[in-house]
Amino acid sequence: MLCDACKKREAVVHIVKIENGRRTDLHLCAACAKKQTNFSNFRDLNIIDNDFFRKMAYPDYQGRSGDEPRCASCGMTYSEFNRLGKFGCPDCYEAFKEEIPPLLRRIHGHSKHVGKVPNRGTGVFRTATHVKRLHQHLQKLVQEERYEEAAKVRDEIRALQRQLPDGGKGE
Repeated sequence: MLCDACKKREAVVHIVKIENGRRTDLHLCAACAKKQTNFSNFRDLNIIDNDFFRKMAYPDYQGRSGDEPRCASCGMTYSEFNRLGKFGCPDCYEAFKEEIPPLLRRIHGHSKHVGKVPNRGTGVFRTATHVKRLHQHLQKLVQEERYEEAAKVRDEIRALQRQLPDGGKGE
């Protein structure tokens, strides 16, 4: 695919922007990506920050300078973690604590584990888990002062709790 800017060289950077349900694509070669400073049409742009993509766009890129985080226990750098895909020791989690949440959000869509209901779980377990999540949603709605929606969620919680053997009181 040719670069959208110069129409001469092969595109190596692909930028996708979704706004109001409309998708806009921008394909750039390494030279145009390097020159491109005005992303005004792509204001809320999140470009993946990964050495693999940097090396594609900038072939002479050698990696980060000495200012990148390093684990004090095993000496692993973030670049090494990025290349290997696994940490060197348990202390790496603390050493790279600033880099982990954005990475998880990029991979999973959020950085907080919300659990998973087993496929073979009993109906009671599924209902109890659903009630727990609805309670969290209810708290959020009340904080946001969305009381009409909160009342509907509250009613749904009460109806589900009546289905539980202990009335939903055994959490």
